[in-house]
Amino acid sequence: MTAFRLDDAPGPGTHVFLIGVGAYPHLKGGSGRLIARHRDLGQLKSSPVSAMAMLEWVDRSLNNPEAPLKSIEVLISQPDAATYTDAGGMTQQIDPATWDNYEVAAQAWFDRADSHPDNVALFYFCGHGIGDGINTYLLMQDSGASQDFLRQALHVSAFRVAMGACKAQKQLFLVDACRTLDLAIVLNPHSSAQTGLAPGDVMQVFDGSNPVLHSARQGELAFGMPGEVSYFTKALLLGVSRCAVFKPYGNHWAVSPQELQKAIAALMDDFSGKPQCPADGIVGVGFQLHVLAGPPEVVVHVTLDNDEANPFAEISYTALGATVIRPDKSHPWRTFVPSGQCSVQASFEPVGGFTAAPVDTYLVPPFQNILLEVQ
Repeated sequence: MTAFRLDDAPGPGTHVFLIGVGAYPHLKGGSGRLIARHRDLGQLKSSPVSAMAMLEWVDRSLNNPEAPLKSIEVLISQPDAATYTDAGGMTQQIDPATWDNYEVAAQAWFDRADSHPDNVALFYFCGHGIGDGINTYLLMQDSGASQDFLRQALHVSAFRVAMGACKAQKQLFLVDACRTLDLAIVLNPHSSAQTGLAPGDVMQVFDGSNPVLHSARQGELAFGMPGEVSYFTKALLLGVSRCAVFKPYGNHWAVSPQELQKAIAALMDDFSGKPQCPADGIVGVGFQLHVLAGPPEVVVHVTLDNDEANPFAEISYTALGATVIRPDKSHPWRTFVPSGQCSVQASFEPVGGFTAAPVDTYLVPPFQNILLEVQ
């Protein structure tokens, strides 16, 4: 296991567990013996980059005065060992995300989070995932070492239940993985997937908040460009840095799981009508995960109600005394706008013969649709 920023001072804190798996020796293109039923799964180049980006944000930017950062557990599997230097100047080689390493790190994370009821427990995974239509299984580096494909896989729902025994009442699980349906798992009632923790009590009611935010819906894929931060993690990092906020006490802007889900959904929206960022267990008004250092922005989608007018349109917004013009013909236009009073307008080339009344509105994070009605 590899841990950064350990702080055993008394009082509540934020305890983070990050996993990024890109190297899978027993899947296609791996360095080890290929498992016969590999499900056409291979090596991932986005996952380690995404996990490292999360590590850097948590280490250098996470700001929660109610629960200051007190530990980061991290496992990253890539062809060459990952190394990181934290904000305190400590450099370590990061252990790979094998199942054995995962079990040790998971228990250490649980134990630290279990030290105070006001702790925040944050879990993040980026790598291969598969599903059975109900459950999601996350594959560690050595998946396929056993002929039982799920022996080195994390059962997400059971993991969340097991974390119900933890004293930390504020928990968040971020799962950046595919959830494609695997019929072999559906037809096999004897799943060997595990949690690495003591079995949870399904009869126990968890009185805190413990939502799960997913990058994909059940049965669907998650995406990222090779060697770049994945689409979900990119949206996640934009959300926590710029817009996924509410005012828990009326005097500062703080990120919450509820607002983060909305922000990620808006930033991942491909305008097909398909909802993004499915979530399990979103309840209540949310808890403070991170406090912004400055004023927030709002993700805004600007749409003309007549697609034929778009080639002739110059769309812009005016906020805080400055006007910003759409740089291209993207439609809808997704942009960040400062929170507060805003005017959105469109002018048109005379050849089109179109007009549209401006929209004046007060923007509140994290997201706003704006429709310009074309005449």
